[in-house]
Amino acid sequence: MLGSGLLPLCFGSIVTVLPIFSAPAYAQLEEVVVTARRREESLQDTPISVSAIGASALEDAGITSLADVKNIVPNLQIAPTATKSQAIFVRGIGQRASTPELDPGVGQYLNGIFIARQDSQLLDAVDVENIQVLRGPQGTLFGKNNTGGAMLVSTVAPNFSSVSGSATVTAGSHGRQDIKASVNLPLIENQMGLRLSGTVRRLDGYVKNIVDGTRFGDEDRQAVSARLLWDLTENLRLDVFSFWSSQDEKGQANNCEVINAQAAAATFFVPQQPDNYAQRCQQQEGLAEQRKVAINTEASFYRQQSQLHAIKLNWHMGPLDLESITAFSRQYGLGKQEDVDGSDFSLVHNGERLALKALTASGVDPDQETRYQLSQELKFNGRFFEDKLDLTFGAFYSAERIDGFPYPQIIGANGVLGIPPEFLLSSTAGVALPGVDLLSAAANNLVLPLLSASVNLSYIDNETRALFVQGSYDLTSHLQLTLGVRYTEDDKQREIALYNADFNAFGLREGLIHAQGGIYNPVPRAYFDNIDFAQPIPFLAPVSTSSELSFDQVSPALTVSYIWEEADIAAIGLNSLMTYVTVSEGYKSGGIGLRGRRLNEFEPEVVENSEIGFKLDALDSSLRLNGAIYHMSYDQIQVQQAETGPGGPTDVILFLDNAGSAVVQGAELEATWLYEGLQVNANAGYTDAYYRDYTVFLADGSSFDRSAEPFAVVPKNTRSLAVQYHWQTRFGAFIPRLHYSYRSEIFVGLDAKANLYDGATLGGQELYNARLTWLPDEKLRVAMYVNNLKDSLFFGGGVALGDNLGTTTKAQLPPRHYGLEISYQWD
Repeated sequence: MLGSGLLPLCFGSIVTVLPIFSAPAYAQLEEVVVTARRREESLQDTPISVSAIGASALEDAGITSLADVKNIVPNLQIAPTATKSQAIFVRGIGQRASTPELDPGVGQYLNGIFIARQDSQLLDAVDVENIQVLRGPQGTLFGKNNTGGAMLVSTVAPNFSSVSGSATVTAGSHGRQDIKASVNLPLIENQMGLRLSGTVRRLDGYVKNIVDGTRFGDEDRQAVSARLLWDLTENLRLDVFSFWSSQDEKGQANNCEVINAQAAAATFFVPQQPDNYAQRCQQQEGLAEQRKVAINTEASFYRQQSQLHAIKLNWHMGPLDLESITAFSRQYGLGKQEDVDGSDFSLVHNGERLALKALTASGVDPDQETRYQLSQELKFNGRFFEDKLDLTFGAFYSAERIDGFPYPQIIGANGVLGIPPEFLLSSTAGVALPGVDLLSAAANNLVLPLLSASVNLSYIDNETRALFVQGSYDLTSHLQLTLGVRYTEDDKQREIALYNADFNAFGLREGLIHAQGGIYNPVPRAYFDNIDFAQPIPFLAPVSTSSELSFDQVSPALTVSYIWEEADIAAIGLNSLMTYVTVSEGYKSGGIGLRGRRLNEFEPEVVENSEIGFKLDALDSSLRLNGAIYHMSYDQIQVQQAETGPGGPTDVILFLDNAGSAVVQGAELEATWLYEGLQVNANAGYTDAYYRDYTVFLADGSSFDRSAEPFAVVPKNTRSLAVQYHWQTRFGAFIPRLHYSYRSEIFVGLDAKANLYDGATLGGQELYNARLTWLPDEKLRVAMYVNNLKDSLFFGGGVALGDNLGTTTKAQLPPRHYGLEISYQWD
């Protein structure tokens, strides 16, 4: 629990330890400027728990992907989902499911532009100037309300003074080949500049697929950006930004592990494969240790293209400054498909292309999924009452359209499975087929064919309108009061066309007699193996349905901060100290999901946050310590669940719903210390999250208490330590760096009873990285790196389905890999 020593550790050590280190320091930490409150101010004067990583710090750490930021930021978890998209959590709050009907719990902003969908949030942003991670609910200042926190990514702005540029080439193991470059072009002296940037990332992959020899864990992505800055007048600035990215890769490198061999699908067969799913998975459990997988390659890929265009206007209007951000984004070429069962057994394949392929083969001409978003934000800043009041207020609008989002529920080889009669006779199944003698079928080793296939096409409209205001008033020269409030309205609409399999048509084609629910009368195994599952699935005429929802919410925030007198803190070795208390509320809109063959509405989730924090510099500003403790009440939590539907054990349903209430509490601490050429960065995060109420109501009308279940994908502890030394020689500067990061175990269960099985929890991970940088002059930079020094096998995320599949599928993280980077800057 929270009272287990963290508070004394964070605060008591400040008083007792600092006087010991009274020797003079020979380096001082630079002031870090952040925009966490939508204005530029010192990190140490900002009463928000925020981590700020500048371009040089990213370069020192060798961070080239936004997902890697989790290794240097406390209480930030970024884990792979069942697909190759990433789930982002801050302080235990985020969103696991990567579906377009669900808003992200952690907002991401690229140059102030909100990225609406979680599966496109972690863009390989080009030419990054800094990344800020804000912890806790954010709503009274940012475009979209967020329950967990926000990631702010800013790119380098053009300058008007000179032509300049940079280029970096990386080559490494597993076929690593990266190129990134930027060029700055002054167009009008002291008035207009253009900056162009691009990156290409290639990786052959680090996991071998034993099915066909292909390699998973690959990367094939590119991105370009252009940013134009134009001072139209002394008081009016135009900032135009365009970004394009593309990704075309194989899917997740998933392995499977049997956790319940008696589960619904574990005993099923597919045509022309002698083993059932559990047997197949057990045979392949050892592949992960060999850095191998067994995956149907054609059913596992991840493709998308994104465009983002924005116009920002900054106008100094005397007492007020106006900022207007108009943005348009588009996602297209989407193709996300995953071999979810983690084996070469054709059991569960999910994804857009599977749905489109099934419909197209059956004579349906479906729309290709495309996503559009238009947003407009107006923000005013001003200082009043002799600069004692810093006021920010504004409005936000967003309209999003998702056309033709396809979702399949196709189990088996193109929908075809074989059920052993013994399973239907078991007490766990409880299925009786009228007119079918299951005992006789079992005695004669017969198989019951099953056709399990449905596809829906969705058309989704989301609209958000919001007003926000926040003011910070200096009650004294040291005491500041901040009050904020946000009013939000959300409208959601969803139309679906549901295509169900035509059981009778399939039976006539294959010479089978339909019993019920897609199950056919028993046949010999040889007959079952000859079913032509390569033929198109016959579908009935689509059934259409729709739903509309509206939500509104008022979200307040209050912060009291105090900057201590230098005379009061000098005695304990401090140069500056700021403490603060925050009470705030976060809100995330509800939505319209799909539960089997019907629409399922889920409610908004709300977070009430209480937080105490401090920020200090000490030892002649060579030591910086920032920390916070927090307690959050988390209600109507939106979670992805799995259940067995009314059709019996073969009817596996994934859906979104609310999970009652929970408590999330914890602490984080960040430290930086400079001494001569030595720099030490350390951080630690602790998250204690538990449900107070989590009762699910199953399709058969029964209920199940899941309140003892751990929070999914949320580690209790995270920590990291980085040590680097700047060694100046006559040959230039050498900077050796060692980095250690730790994440405790995570729970990956999805269905109601996954918590009963040990295999639903993935072990913790300890990662060691090393890097040596050589700076012969101010323009050239050469770095050698080795990541995962111990070549440890870790799984970053996964899905455990104890009752349905009876397995855990888990995604491998990279093994030991090494490389060389060469960077050059010119001006």
